[in-house]
Amino acid sequence: MSARMLMSLTLSLLLSTIVIAADDAKKPEPAKPADAKKAEVKKPEPAKPADAKKAEPAKPADAKKPESAKTDKPKPAEAAKPAETKKPEPAKPAAKPAETKKEEPKGPAFTVRPAGPGQVSFMKEIAPIFVQSCIACHNAKKAESKYIMTNFAQLFKGGQRGEGTNLIPGKPDESDFIELIHLDGEPRMPYKQDPLPAEKIALIEKWVKEGAAYDGKSGTEDWTIVLRRSAPIVIPEAYPVSVPITALAFNPKGGDIVASGYHELTFWKQADNALVRRVRPLAERIYEIAYTADGAWMATASGDPGQFGSVKLWKVEADGNATLSKELLETTDSVFAVAFSPDGKTLAAAGADRAIRLWNVADGKVLATIEDHADWIFDVAFSPDGKRLASASRDKTSKVFDVVKKEALVTFPGHAETVYTVSFTPDGKQIVSGGGDSQVRVWNPDDDAKQTRVLGGFGGAVFKLQYSPDGKFLVTCSADKSLKVYENFSSKHTLKGHNDWVYSFAISPDSKTLASGSWDGEVRLWTLADGKPGRTFIAAPGLKAPAPAAAK
Repeated sequence: MSARMLMSLTLSLLLSTIVIAADDAKKPEPAKPADAKKAEVKKPEPAKPADAKKAEPAKPADAKKPESAKTDKPKPAEAAKPAETKKPEPAKPAAKPAETKKEEPKGPAFTVRPAGPGQVSFMKEIAPIFVQSCIACHNAKKAESKYIMTNFAQLFKGGQRGEGTNLIPGKPDESDFIELIHLDGEPRMPYKQDPLPAEKIALIEKWVKEGAAYDGKSGTEDWTIVLRRSAPIVIPEAYPVSVPITALAFNPKGGDIVASGYHELTFWKQADNALVRRVRPLAERIYEIAYTADGAWMATASGDPGQFGSVKLWKVEADGNATLSKELLETTDSVFAVAFSPDGKTLAAAGADRAIRLWNVADGKVLATIEDHADWIFDVAFSPDGKRLASASRDKTSKVFDVVKKEALVTFPGHAETVYTVSFTPDGKQIVSGGGDSQVRVWNPDDDAKQTRVLGGFGGAVFKLQYSPDGKFLVTCSADKSLKVYENFSSKHTLKGHNDWVYSFAISPDSKTLASGSWDGEVRLWTLADGKPGRTFIAAPGLKAPAPAAAK
């Protein structure tokens, strides 16, 4: 071969190689998954969001040069290999199993079935133990360790610890729940309470060994409410002991005194303190009784402490009797307060779940649920025009809310202790509140909750305050066993005679009579204008007076 022919062939090969290389540089291959990973390692900065959404093709400098571009291997056959020009197949979904594969459910499933003969029943035997010892800290509002026990599905699943191994049917020794209720549990449950008796632990273990089945209707229902409705309530016809008077009211139709009882309301005549009627059933303790101004409706706030709470709306008949109209609320802890708006169209209630609820009285529909307090709410009160609502809370504050907008307007932190009671002044311009600091404080909600005066002289917490219907008198009751009556914020009377905390009182619709109730079950009547004492009785149906002490 001549030199000219050799040079011509060499030049031809070089031109061919340059054309192929240039063409490859113009159209680089998309980076393979493996190449993309290497590129990410080389780059010190993480990819921006835009890079993640649409991967940029590899720059020419980063792309692999084909073998034919190397001058030391000028063979055309190498550049023409199909393997060098074939585009890689798109990655299959199976290449990223972690992103597409659904996580399998953990742990065993629970069973819903009736308890068999001789088997332990959850609803009859296990549920009462949990209500007494567990529910106060493991409910929807307060879920310690992220563990909710008020429906069976969540109870079975477990919380922060024990998911999947909380309850293992047939295997109590492998169930975390069983481990924690034993004396050596870490942490032992119930937490910071007396340990469960050995016989109760043995009963729970037997239930788990038999399959840990739920004998209610559905694993998602609130079994605490089901239990509450199905549990028999035995109200004695004759009380063996007195019960604390936690609520009092005057019935606008007939003028009877209405007092809290054991799972019931008791109605007493003013004239002779005779028992007129008993309205039942309610929760164990009735914390407040409210009437509309026209006496057409009555509302009650009640509860079994740490277990159950209820708000009920009652229709008041012409003779003063009350018949249940609607059960507005059932919750897992006590409801402490109810109040009607001045026009009687709206009802507000609040309690241990830290929420304020508003209902339309006519149809019972919920108008709003306001959650702004950090702890129990003990009292609520409407402004005279019904546009604002004040609250008193264990979080050491009193707040004012816009009823229409359902939002907080101002917070008063002046008590620095639990606030038990609150009321607007009759003109609606100021708010009066009382609390655990043994003070009554007056403040302006329209001036950044600025305190305007303090009423002192109390020997204990102030549990309740209220203005008389005519707006003339402000009445308070306290743990110092007395009541105080103010006129224009000046002390008018101090009423003494009770032998225990005065927890509640009521003022008659005509503003003439005051009834007070104490923790020992005693009710006393007073003339509001001059503070003179009237009749006294124990509001406990059928309670026999103690026999007189024998003479020495």
